[in-house]
Amino acid sequence: MSANGGKYPFSKKVNGMNKSKFIDSRFHGIMDIAYGLVKASLLFWEYLIRNFVVFGAAKSFCTLLETVNELFEGSGKPVRELFRENSTKYSYKKLSLVAFLLIIYVYAFIILPFPKTFNNYYASIIKFGCLYLLLLGVLFFSYISWILVTKNVTVKQAVMYGFYLMVKRFFRSILLIIIMVAITYVADINFLFFLFFAPGIFAMCVRFILRKI
Repeated sequence: MSANGGKYPFSKKVNGMNKSKFIDSRFHGIMDIAYGLVKASLLFWEYLIRNFVVFGAAKSFCTLLETVNELFEGSGKPVRELFRENSTKYSYKKLSLVAFLLIIYVYAFIILPFPKTFNNYYASIIKFGCLYLLLLGVLFFSYISWILVTKNVTVKQAVMYGFYLMVKRFFRSILLIIIMVAITYVADINFLFFLFFAPGIFAMCVRFILRKI
């Protein structure tokens, strides 16, 4: 009786130690992912500037997506090494140029004031419409980039397939738009979040939402 009674406290102690180790490993895993996302975000800005924003948007974002994807798959390589290796796979200067010019053009209608003679009601409608178009543009760009990273297709095929999936996967598209709005809201409050976290978190969300399309 006493022998059996002695086993239970030992068993509970072992289970408690195993649980503690599990929690510690999960915590360290989460911290490693968070550190990887921060480093990936900073490398994204570095490569974006290095490749000139106008011509490097697609290359930098595709590299970020693949790096974050490999980070979650547990490649074990340093983030900088992953970024350097993945960056050699992409160029897409024309795609970057077109996307950049369209986004700047639409964004100009949002931030620039209309003439005073223009009706305020119609000006608000136009600005709201342009904001919606801007979100759709970033969403479309995200679909195209993810397809270029995960599928062996041309840019033209990625554009057509991306548009098709953006419409077909309506719920996922809405979810990504909500995430974009949330990230933009927080980034507007805290510039450090925008600099250190926003690109990596958005790439992570794109990866989890679009990986099974």
